[in-house]
Amino acid sequence: EENKGKAKDLKKVCELNRAACLLKKKDFSEARTACDSVLKEDATNVKAIFRKAQAEFGLKNFDETMRMLKKVVEIDPQNKEARALYKDAQAEQKKVDQAAKGLFAKMC
Repeated sequence: EENKGKAKDLKKVCELNRAACLLKKKDFSEARTACDSVLKEDATNVKAIFRKAQAEFGLKNFDETMRMLKKVVEIDPQNKEARALYKDAQAEQKKVDQAAKGLFAKMC
C-alpha cells in the first residue's frame, strides 16, 4: 500500500516534469493533457493548474487561462507568476474581443 502511494507521487512528478518540457517545446495540447492526468488525481495541485493555464495561453484559450489562474491565486495568493500571466491573458483576450468587434461591425 505504501508503495502504491509512492508510485502515485512519482507519476505525478513525472507528469508535471513532462508538462514543463512540453511547454518549452511549445507542444501546448500535450502539456495540457499531462496536466489533466495530474489534476484527475489531485484537483488542487498548483503546479498542474498553473502549467495547464500556460498551455491554454499557448493555445490562445485566454478565458480558460484566466479561469485556471484564478484557481491558482485562490490556492496560493502570493503566486506572482500566476498574477503576471493573468494580466497577459486579459490583454490578449481584449485584443481578440476588439478584433471580433471590428469583424462584426463590418458584417452589419
